[in-house]
Formats: sequence, structure tokens, C-alpha cells
Amino acid sequence: MSLIIGEFIGTYLMLTLGFGISELINYFLYPRLQTRYITGLYWGLSIYFASLVTGLLFGTANYNPVFSIVQTLNGQISIWIMLGEIIAQIIAAWLAAQTTWSIWERWLYTLPVNLNFYATVPSNVNHRLRNFLWEAGGTAVIAINSQTISLWGFNSFFNITISSFITACCITVISPITGAAFNPTRDWVPRAFFSHKFNAALSQWRYAWIPMLGPLAGAAVIMLIKGIIVLIFNQK
Repeated sequence: MSLIIGEFIGTYLMLTLGFGISELINYFLYPRLQTRYITGLYWGLSIYFASLVTGLLFGTANYNPVFSIVQTLNGQISIWIMLGEIIAQIIAAWLAAQTTWSIWERWLYTLPVNLNFYATVPSNVNHRLRNFLWEAGGTAVIAINSQTISLWGFNSFFNITISSFITACCITVISPITGAAFNPTRDWVPRAFFSHKFNAALSQWRYAWIPMLGPLAGAAVIMLIKGIIVLIFNQK
């Protein structure tokens, strides 16, 4: 149960900080746009802070159904814990979107309606294959780290620091291309909130399959490669 609670708290903290800082920066920068470096920095710090809280206190920092599924396939958590984590992540994501909207409501209405405050928006929505591959590739890098970080022999604090830094680097590189979701819940739930609260016609649901299937595909490839390597070594 502590893992599920940790996932709820961590997902809520990460997204509330990420959305809130994004809206704050866009408010003061408008009409200029934030750079990839600003995006990578504040999302990296949001992930880092949330991971420190729940990683050290609850022993979990997935915040992503893809990595909850990966842990289940690795035998690290049960399928029931996985389902509990995913439900907690979904509820927390919606509450995070609601929280940031409630705090920033009076300022948000002074800016043009912007899906990017909540969900990921690609530079070109029509480049479907390119966007899919970048989302899959970014998730694959994060998945490789999650599967190998324990081999380095560092303590939890350093593991969290390194993992957050790697994720921030991936966001910095890929955010100008796809918005850098790497997480179906981080994109779909806030997109649904935006659709409900603001404008369904501007929600770009025709793009939403990419931040859903891209991360799943990226993690699946890494798990497949890992399975092949383990099989080869077990046969020797």
C-alpha cells in the first residue's frame, strides 16, 4: 500500500510543480516562448523533488504506468500493486491539473488558450512517425537507466539524482520535437482535463496515440533486448 500512496503523492507533486512552473514562466515570457533548456530544467527539478520525497520515504518513483508495468514484468511488484499504482497516477494527474488551474485561473484567462500548459504538443503534428520514434527513443533511454541504475552501486540519493538528470536531458533534447511526454498518464489525463475545462476542439486527440504508444514501444524494446541478453547468458 505504501508504494501506491507514494505513487499518488509523487505524481501529484511532479505534475503540480511542472504545470505550475510552466504556466508561471509562460505568463511572464509572453509573447515569447520558453526554450528547451528552461523546459528541461524545470521539469527535471520537478521530477527530482518528487522523486526525493517518495523515493526516500516510500521506495517508489515511477509516476508512469509504463514503468509500473516494467516492474511487474520484472517481478518487482505484483499485478495488483501495478494496477493500484496506475490508478493512483491517473487520479493524481487529474488533481494536479485541477490544482494548477485553480491557482492560475485568473492569470490563464489573460493568455491565449494553450494546450501546452497541460499536454504535450509536437512541433509538427503531421510528422507522426518521427514523433513516435522520438517518444519511443526517449522512453527507451530512461528505461535503460531504470534497468541498470542499481548496478552502479550508488545509494538511493545518487540513483535519484542521476535518473532525474538523465530524464531532464531527454526532455531538453526532445521537447522541441514532441513535447517530451515519455508517459501516457502525464499526457492523456491533463489533455482530458484541458478538453473538459477549456476547448475540446483544441485538444489534438488525433495526436494523443503517440504519447501513449511511443513510450510503451520504447520500454517494450528495452525489455525485449534485456530478455534476449538474459537468455543468451543463461545458456552459457
